[in-house]
Amino acid sequence: MPRRVAPQTGLLDARKAAILRAVTREYIRTSEPVGSQAVVQRYALGIKPATVRNEMAAMTEYGYLTQPHTSAGRVPTTRGYRYYVEHLIGRTTPIRIDSYLKRLPETGESLTELLEATLQLLARAAQYSAFAATARDETIRLLRCVITPCGSRRLLSVVITEHGRIDNRIVDLPHTPAQRALHRIQGILAALVEGQTVRSLLSLNPEHAPSLESPAEREMLVTLLHTVQQQVQELTEGELLFEGMVYLLRQPEFQREVHLLEAVLRVLEERRPLYCLLQKQAGDGVQVTIGEENPIEALRSCALICARYYVGTRPAGVIGVMGPMRMDYDRALPTVQRVAQALSDLLTRTLYS
Repeated sequence: MPRRVAPQTGLLDARKAAILRAVTREYIRTSEPVGSQAVVQRYALGIKPATVRNEMAAMTEYGYLTQPHTSAGRVPTTRGYRYYVEHLIGRTTPIRIDSYLKRLPETGESLTELLEATLQLLARAAQYSAFAATARDETIRLLRCVITPCGSRRLLSVVITEHGRIDNRIVDLPHTPAQRALHRIQGILAALVEGQTVRSLLSLNPEHAPSLESPAEREMLVTLLHTVQQQVQELTEGELLFEGMVYLLRQPEFQREVHLLEAVLRVLEERRPLYCLLQKQAGDGVQVTIGEENPIEALRSCALICARYYVGTRPAGVIGVMGPMRMDYDRALPTVQRVAQALSDLLTRTLYS
């Protein structure tokens, strides 16, 4: 039998879409594979179980559904959830969270304390773990950059920001630099980076560094400039906060497969990979990352929903929720959107920066 080919338009016909919606909602509700009988009994689609089975088989071949094992029902794949989010999500009134938002402090709290209070409310309203990241402060300037030999082929790169933060980093070189060359490179590097804001520094392309007397010297300058950019980037990274971890522990799929939960918790403990991911992925509106779409392999059992929050028109960070792929997108997506807007309004009113 020839393999079915997915629709060229990318859109399912009305019957397949209705079945995919039913399977997705039922799986979100039960966390158990969904059979044709459950679809017919719980959702008034006006079709017989045999028709549902045929359509589910077709969508399995298209990649929207998967069958965990023979004779089991179906569950949505990453592609199935993505189709649901983009085309089938309910146009219902967002969960009422105004009573939660009234509990947010108006004044007298630090940004960290305000975010912690907001995340507690978001996690409780959405019933998923909540996270927030503050934006990198790209207005900070680099005061000093000093390169010091600490071995025949090793240098110590020291950077100091205007707020007094210091980072030291060892740089391994392929050869031993001459003292005169090192002095010359130190002068060029200092002229390039000292007094620059983080934004300007990170926009420098190391490959466009000035020419030097030899390719080896220029290669060393490029390496050092790249190192300084990494140091400054890490020094000025914002915070990453979490609340409501208990909601992850309650998810049936993580209780059944503890190794998946352990992998997620390791990523949260490391913090930096997720922080960097959020900074890259944050865009206008609500962003949804599902399963295999996640560049962090340990989070491919999860879905992340996030949105930017602002002070005035300036992006101040990212806030969102994390749960299993079997997330209640109908509730979580508008809840994140509403909380992000409320946080932006509050920050703008109280002039946090």
